[in-house]
Amino acid sequence: MSPREPFVSIFIPSYNDQTDLAACLDSLRLIQYPKQKLELVVWDNGSTDRTVPMVEQRFQEMAGEGWASLRLMQHRKNDGCYVPYNLAMPLLFPRTEYILGLDADIEIAPDALVHLVEAIGGERVAVVGARSVVFHNQSQTAHGEGFVNRWTAQYRDRDARTRIACDYVIGCCWLFEKKAFEELGGFSPDFFINHWEVDYCLRAKTRGWLVLYEPRAVAKHKVSFPPVCAPDRLYYMFRNKLLLIQRSQYFVNGSVTTLLCAAGSLLRILIMGARERHWRNVAKAMRGLYDGIRGVTGPVSGVS
Repeated sequence: MSPREPFVSIFIPSYNDQTDLAACLDSLRLIQYPKQKLELVVWDNGSTDRTVPMVEQRFQEMAGEGWASLRLMQHRKNDGCYVPYNLAMPLLFPRTEYILGLDADIEIAPDALVHLVEAIGGERVAVVGARSVVFHNQSQTAHGEGFVNRWTAQYRDRDARTRIACDYVIGCCWLFEKKAFEELGGFSPDFFINHWEVDYCLRAKTRGWLVLYEPRAVAKHKVSFPPVCAPDRLYYMFRNKLLLIQRSQYFVNGSVTTLLCAAGSLLRILIMGARERHWRNVAKAMRGLYDGIRGVTGPVSGVS
């Protein structure tokens, strides 16, 4: 155990995740960290299944386990997977130094938080990402450490075996510094889904903060691999990459990078259409590319 055990808020946004979230909560019950230093917050985005009564029952079962706090925050509408952090931040314990952000379909290793806390203890570390492995094939890394080309905005994902500084990590399981979050103004609401973690990490780097990847911290993620993009997600994937470039000071020349990225994206869409002949996917991707050039932000009617 790290000699210093700071207060951590565990935050899980959820929407109709009854089964996956139940497994996530069960994995947290085995966490190797003093529970009196932990508050656990589930933010429900207006679920219509039995997520809320499941969480209430689980929290009743966990009440005698020594947690500093167990809280269910119910919201009337679905604000997605990351805007709830902005809304909930003023409501977290004043003692909170770090936030462990989890997706509802994550099952965390018992020692993961110990490794993340150890890694984030250095000077001006904004966020530390865990090694996300595919739940049904845990030898396969789903997300490692990410790097972004400062001219083309191309992403390069690696899988280091030791802690390493990088450009971005994925937000399905990460520990971030509350002071950095406040300094950066939280997560940008412009993206809705896709690229919001990269935007946050690049903004942190341009302010002099570090982004680290800690592979000893393992999170089992219930995702398909290789990943499959639904048509609506394709829209945001192509649109938001251009929004990221337009809003970031990370790139050497934003205009050149936008042009290179748009051209590369158009080529990818045309190749995708020729190979797969899924014209609905092509239409969504093209609309996303067009809206990215125009600077359209947030959730879009008819897409999400």
